[in-house]
Amino acid sequence: MIDQKRPTADDLLAERAARGLSLADRWRRDSYLQRLDWHLEAVVTGRERRSIIRSLRDELSVDQRLMTIALADLGSPRALATRYADDPARLRPTWSIGIIWGGVAILAYWFSFALFTLGMLAVVEQSTLDEAHARFFFVDVLAFANEDGIGVGWSGDVAWILVPIVIIAVAVLIGARCWRALPRSRG
Repeated sequence: MIDQKRPTADDLLAERAARGLSLADRWRRDSYLQRLDWHLEAVVTGRERRSIIRSLRDELSVDQRLMTIALADLGSPRALATRYADDPARLRPTWSIGIIWGGVAILAYWFSFALFTLGMLAVVEQSTLDEAHARFFFVDVLAFANEDGIGVGWSGDVAWILVPIVIIAVAVLIGARCWRALPRSRG
């Protein structure tokens, strides 16, 4: 009679460790570490942050437990980041979040600009007007429709480049919470 021994949980985990992390476990680990990285940016320097993330990545990669259990034991990324802080009351600007805010703001501006321009073009095409002029955030916009064709255009003055730069700068500064870089008054 053949002894068919069922694999234990330890055998299964050892087999998993030998194969490496699955794609789902890598996704869970990396998304958790990314959220932790964002929260760490507010409490430690860049060098410390990279060291913490590298160390946790190595530890999670060789952890014998299921990834969901290992991550649950670490707690929320925000709470874990707070534990690494020397002074939890003194927060740093979060520049990576600010860059994301800047990207979203410029995309929203460009999307709004495109909708505005297409709206002008639709009005000109369906009316008796040959062309129409308007301003969108200090940028002159032209829409025309005649027998020769239809089209849109905008002026190339300084507002065309200055408006997006101002939108990006304001969004980055607000998203990063730049006021955290200012020295605090003691009292």
